[in-house]
Amino acid sequence: MDINSILIQLKQERPHLQSPLELYEKVLKFCKNCEKVLKEEFKEVCWDKILKKILDEFSTVFEIPYEFISFLNEAILKSNKNPFNEPKIIWELPVSEEEGSKEEIKRMLFILSKPFFYKFRENFKPKKRFEDIGRCPVCGEPISLSVIDEENKRHIICTVCGHEEETFRIGCTYCLHKDCEKIDLLVDEEEIRVELCKSCNSYIKSVRQKDEVYVKYSDPHLIDIISLPLDVVAQQRGFIRRSPNIIGIREIH
Repeated sequence: MDINSILIQLKQERPHLQSPLELYEKVLKFCKNCEKVLKEEFKEVCWDKILKKILDEFSTVFEIPYEFISFLNEAILKSNKNPFNEPKIIWELPVSEEEGSKEEIKRMLFILSKPFFYKFRENFKPKKRFEDIGRCPVCGEPISLSVIDEENKRHIICTVCGHEEETFRIGCTYCLHKDCEKIDLLVDEEEIRVELCKSCNSYIKSVRQKDEVYVKYSDPHLIDIISLPLDVVAQQRGFIRRSPNIIGIREIH
């Protein structure tokens, strides 16, 4: 079953998750369209033209008015920075809160930045490993998602730039201790796990490839979204998600 069919089915089965699932559907479409643009036309010497095409895709997929897209384009150009080399400038754009709540604006800019981070990752060669710095070695952001493979090895997945890397199996991906006694677990009925660090109050989600939910969906980002209720429980207990999921949700109020 393809991802679009899976999303249609999930929206019917889990109506309480309809809004984040619809947003993920749009994020996938936006990233796919931008991947095609970048593959066919990317030239670093004329990145401003590619920028306009990415903003046009953003406008079309998320139904954003032309006037606002023009503002974003102008704001990026005024920064005098190439967003393909410095994608975090997208997060810093001076968007007025008249355009939405602070959280909505932050999420919108996070989603817009995705094709820039993905292109940045393609050209970046990490000099350090994740477990040396406790951050994604490509974009420098914290890690909040991992997959346990068939050999019981853990792979971190950066929800910001998409970098994946094998790392230590037990321990906190934020403060980097490897003491199992400092880790508590939350596990839902689908065997999706939240590992709670009692040392720094951070948490990370993990899913095992051998579990039915992974066999069924094979998409850790989708599994991250359908397990949003686990984020609610973890955060109600005072634990912190250090980086957003792929649709820009980090704190659940």
